[in-house]
Amino acid sequence: MHSQDQAVLLAILEAAVDAIIVIDSRGAIQTVNPATIRLFGFEKGEMLGRNVNMLMPSPFHEQHDGYLANYLQTGEAKIIGIGREVIGKRKDGTTFPMHLAVSRMAVGDQILFAGIVRDITDIKNAQQQLALANERLEQRVQERTAELRAAQADLLKSERMATLGQVSGGIAHEIRNPLNAVRTSVYYLRNVQNPSPEKVNEHLERIDRQVSMIDNVITALSDIARMPEPAVIACDVKDLLGKIVSSVSMPANIRIESNLPDSGFQAAIDPNQVSIVFRNLLRNARDAMPDGGKISIAGRVAPDELVVQVSDTGIGIKPDDLARVVEPLFSTKARGMGLGLAISVAILKKNKGRLAVESQLGKGTTFSVHLKPFSQEERSHDE
Repeated sequence: MHSQDQAVLLAILEAAVDAIIVIDSRGAIQTVNPATIRLFGFEKGEMLGRNVNMLMPSPFHEQHDGYLANYLQTGEAKIIGIGREVIGKRKDGTTFPMHLAVSRMAVGDQILFAGIVRDITDIKNAQQQLALANERLEQRVQERTAELRAAQADLLKSERMATLGQVSGGIAHEIRNPLNAVRTSVYYLRNVQNPSPEKVNEHLERIDRQVSMIDNVITALSDIARMPEPAVIACDVKDLLGKIVSSVSMPANIRIESNLPDSGFQAAIDPNQVSIVFRNLLRNARDAMPDGGKISIAGRVAPDELVVQVSDTGIGIKPDDLARVVEPLFSTKARGMGLGLAISVAILKKNKGRLAVESQLGKGTTFSVHLKPFSQEERSHDE
């Protein structure tokens, strides 16, 4: 049985794919398998009895004997029982990366060490190629990111320029008309002979009105640009709307109906800012019904938001104009500045809300104000 075991072990040694090298306590090679011969290029007779450091390049060649002596003296293992990546040297002087696992053996009263060596050149090459591919990929990602940012900057610039052109055209229209009226009155006052006091006063009042109109345009635009950060609190929307309705003048031929929840209708908003939104909507609804009608104010609690709808039974908005009603300086009114809804949108955006509109010609318009509800988490935070 003992001889059979030896035969099996010898067969394993001979057939092993990995190189197997056995050395004694002085580092002298005792035996090697065929895989070792193929890997290093030495014949078996060229290796037997020689120090195993012949298979190592500098500085491992010079350091190996010290590692072995240190282990035998202290028992501190650097490779033995651990395994690590090292560099091997072939007979022709070329080097290659290899994984070395060393085990200690006691054969009778002799200490031997068996080293199993595997060539990991292909693995290292694959790792280098993967690292290079990752580096190239990272570079491409950075390049594409830079291109995307540049494209976004160009798009933003284009959008800003388009908006600037759109707004500047509206501003020019809103300011040019009053200026023409002022110019006409100034021309009259300068050139008319002996004007009556009534005529002088009429033109001075006209100039004052037109200057006030220009000032209103500039003030409204400044309000949009410099809208302060909202002071958000828990606001009872029903109570807020009640106060707003009572503050907006309505003709006798317009009635207001309100249908708002009695509880659970608290929004996280700045009431002073959002009041401006509802006042604008009520005035717009009033102005859309010159012959009278009904304004309906309805509220509902939707998932993650509160919705307040302000509806009128007025003339409605043309489909082509519906998408533009919130643009600065766009108005469907003959004498409107077209800033009320633009300001409303800006206010709601700062208060984490939004505005939607639906309309049918001859039937009326509904503006929906979507607000953020005041949550229990916000309540706890404020307390």
